[in-house]
Amino acid sequence: MKNCLYAVLLSCFAVINTTAQTISEYKQYDFVPGNVILFDDDLTNSIVGSNPENWTIEGGEAKVIKEADNNCISVNVYYTKISPKLSKPVLPDNFTIEYDTWLADGYDGNPGIEIHLMQGDQEMIITPNKHELTVSYPNDGRAAKDNPEAYFGENKFYNRWVHIAMSYNKKHFTVYLDQYKQIDIDDCAITPDRIFVTGNTSGEMKILLDNFKVATGIPKSEITLVNGKFVTHAIKFDVNKSEIKPESMGTINNIVAYLKQNPTVKFEIGGHTDSDGDDAANLKLSEARANAVLNLLISLGVNSNQLTAKGYGESLPIDVNTTQLGKANNRRVEFTTI
Repeated sequence: MKNCLYAVLLSCFAVINTTAQTISEYKQYDFVPGNVILFDDDLTNSIVGSNPENWTIEGGEAKVIKEADNNCISVNVYYTKISPKLSKPVLPDNFTIEYDTWLADGYDGNPGIEIHLMQGDQEMIITPNKHELTVSYPNDGRAAKDNPEAYFGENKFYNRWVHIAMSYNKKHFTVYLDQYKQIDIDDCAITPDRIFVTGNTSGEMKILLDNFKVATGIPKSEITLVNGKFVTHAIKFDVNKSEIKPESMGTINNIVAYLKQNPTVKFEIGGHTDSDGDDAANLKLSEARANAVLNLLISLGVNSNQLTAKGYGESLPIDVNTTQLGKANNRRVEFTTI
């Protein structure tokens, strides 16, 4: 049951030299993913050593491996190229992409995972490395920004999970590196219709990819209720855990603002899972996650009288539990007025 509500406390795995991000470091984070899921790479039930089943291997080699009891994708060959099997064959005119990436320190400035957004033969390439994040786009366009020295520095980019988030909305393009907004392009001169992911491995050094998600329907910053309810997949948790990942803060901050501006509104926070695993365990986990959200909102200044929490486990699905996308839709948090 991966990422019940979607989505990265940056160290998904307990690996040496990992630097975990905290909620407090993401206090100003304003990235909010799309609310309609197009792809959610859940590797929990994937076979270790196999090709990642939700990807097409266009070149090279990518395999599912296990790191600290969690599955991820390992790039194993120089110039590996893979593409996600999206639920729709063509990208819409607005979408978000999120993923976690790991790069061994032996690469010394070389990029790890790169994202290619394609329109015919034209492409936009998003390249994070230890020095800067760069985006190249058609008509010789290029945007770059140095990584924050206090955070990444010369050696802090490596041997840890880094979270990348990007948003495309009718040629307006933004990219975040962990909690930092690095790139903001008003017109990137491309209307991409497909995605490729590449990586150039060397020797036995790791290039890893996990939690790759694509969504559309980029929401406004304000919370909008539909039939007295706000449903989100953007509050995220690690597998079978109730700690909230810090990249959830874009959505959390919007909820805090809404409740402070509407002090008479009261919400039941409902936690929902997919059907993987034991029913009782899912119920217990959903309760713990709902309470984690409640406690975080209160810590951020929301009046406790405005909130209650309840776990529903897998009892109220909104989609099928027989496909990856259906399960991703069922993993959610619901805020229902009471």
